Amino acid sequence: MNAQSLRTATTLNMNCFDWYLPILKGHSDQYEEDYKVCVEKFNAAKWLIDSNYGIARNGITSKAKETCDALERCSHEEENSEVFECYSKTAPEYSVILNTIGNNATDLNKQLIGELALIDFDLDFCQTTAERVYKEDSAASFEELNACLEDGNWSQPTTTVSN
Repeated sequence: MNAQSLRTATTLNMNCFDWYLPILKGHSDQYEEDYKVCVEKFNAAKWLIDSNYGIARNGITSKAKETCDALERCSHEEENSEVFECYSKTAPEYSVILNTIGNNATDLNKQLIGELALIDFDLDFCQTTAERVYKEDSAASFEELNACLEDGNWSQPTTTVSN
């Protein structure tokens, strides 16, 4: 409204602004709402994915703690030979468990990363769509506003862009 090019007596028509500014604000408000919905859907999906891996995480953590505790008990032996004997018997058994933990954790992490990548894609697509709709609707409304201002004669439009 303050642009010098639009402030001449022949082009400034406040009715045009009164009509189109609320429409443009509506596009902006809708974009913000659509964007917010995208983020909320992403956060809900991420929470669900993370919660699905909780049992596996707790299982791995429990096994790792059990393994470490078993090895730690060896250090409480009195004699050095008893400590070394404990480690020599305990370490091979628990190294297999640790290897299994490592393999399972690798598999679960790949699976988790894959699921998160899908929802990242969905978030990006959702936000891109919201932005595209906003830009298209706003551009059309700005064109109508400019046409109204150039015309100089106010008459209420019969059609407007809608989401």
